[in-house]
Amino acid sequence: MENFIVKTENGLVQGVHGYDPRVVAFKGIPYAAPPVGKLRWRVPQPCENWEGIRMADKYPAVAGQEQPGIDPNSFWTKEMHPAGTELKVSEDCLYLNVFTPARKADEKLPVLFYIHGGGYRGGYPHEVEFDWEHMAAKGVVVVAIAYRLGILGFLANPMLSAEAPEEAKGNYGLMDQLAALKWVQRNIAAFGGDPSKVTIAGQSAGAMSVQNLITSPLAKGLMAGAIIESGLTINFEDRMKRNHPLAEGEALGAEIFEKAGIHSLEEARALPMEEVVMLEDKYLGPGIHFEPVIDGIVIKENNFDAYIHGNYEKIPVLVGHTSGEAASFARAFGSPAKTLAEFEEYAKVYGDKAEEFKSLCKVSSDADVEELMTSFSMLDMPAGVRLFGELQDAQGRTTYVYDFNADIPGEDNAGSYHGSELWFAYDALARCWRPFTGKHYDLARQVSSYWINFVKTGDPNGCDNFGNPLPRWEAFKKGDAFVMEFQDTPARSEKKIDPIMRFRIDYTLAKAK
Repeated sequence: MENFIVKTENGLVQGVHGYDPRVVAFKGIPYAAPPVGKLRWRVPQPCENWEGIRMADKYPAVAGQEQPGIDPNSFWTKEMHPAGTELKVSEDCLYLNVFTPARKADEKLPVLFYIHGGGYRGGYPHEVEFDWEHMAAKGVVVVAIAYRLGILGFLANPMLSAEAPEEAKGNYGLMDQLAALKWVQRNIAAFGGDPSKVTIAGQSAGAMSVQNLITSPLAKGLMAGAIIESGLTINFEDRMKRNHPLAEGEALGAEIFEKAGIHSLEEARALPMEEVVMLEDKYLGPGIHFEPVIDGIVIKENNFDAYIHGNYEKIPVLVGHTSGEAASFARAFGSPAKTLAEFEEYAKVYGDKAEEFKSLCKVSSDADVEELMTSFSMLDMPAGVRLFGELQDAQGRTTYVYDFNADIPGEDNAGSYHGSELWFAYDALARCWRPFTGKHYDLARQVSSYWINFVKTGDPNGCDNFGNPLPRWEAFKKGDAFVMEFQDTPARSEKKIDPIMRFRIDYTLAKAK
């Protein structure tokens, strides 16, 4: 890398010093052709070559979405998009960013490949909570990618299926991720990275994307490990299915075209990006509508079914959630029962095991039901990571499970909200508005070191970046359900699988098999 110039398959790119001079940043490298015009809603196409040296010193536009940070009163504007309104939004978005401490191409450093979250509708790879330079300085190459979002990235429609019957359907954003992952295999060695040591990671929709990749036959052999942060999709009581059949996706796509008066793909592709992005809320209302579908090409089956059948990469996995989000999601999505009468109806989901479930719950009043439904036993996220850990263990796979339950300061009393662990895992506390103190910085050093160790070796254990030994984090076993809980310091969680959670896990596994 003489003068920070790297030769990629499409041409030369010029990197620049990061704020930390030990790291070289390459921003806005194209990994596929711009998905515009006739390439809207098509699988990503090869990038064209360029002449001369391409400067890689600025972040590109973020993927087509509602303008980040547009609502000044939003929690997420203050937390993660404080400069969102300054960002350019564009359909021309298939770029990635590389941060490397390497000075020579033959260093073969482990690679962290990151997929941002945002409900498949928003987000970008350089959000304020990601300090990629700081992570790279710890001895890994970081690749943070953008991909198509929302209706532009995940629209399924009968006309699209008919147009390209042999191509992936509805999963254009997922195909973007796959194209970026393959780009890394072909090019990362030139940046000092080792293509055989790529750990893919993501949070929320990024975590679901990681699962789609580890279960996709098209991504086989492209990764050495996976980090799944706050997005494990385990199907308790048929309430967590996130991969929908293609027919459902096509029906939704046909519905939105009909409501918008769109009669052909030519019409749809001629619409300005800004109009297309707004179709989702205008005709379907707020929420997440366009997500990956089971198209039989990229995704063969629901992620949970793939776990049950062992149809996914046999690689070490680091997986977990935040304590605050587990409870807040339960509140946000509504309790399945609030009264004794509703509880009696709810118990029927357990079929011939309903009486056993009721006897374990021991509820005798409406107040008992409300307390039960918000209890640790009934939270899907803690139960899900434990169920996944048991599946992994039974199949001879290694899993490290965490529960992020740190004190989060601030007058809003946000608690360990969805995404709060990102500041710590990616060592970015200094960028946050919150009044973090010494104990938070100590925890961030430890959490980020666990993550870096996992990227390097597939095992989070070892020392922090200052050489101090980290508290031991045992792999999850059914007979020893070790969960690392991050409070002021990392320690084994005292939250146990109680009889009610045990029942739900066993019932879900038995039903799936």
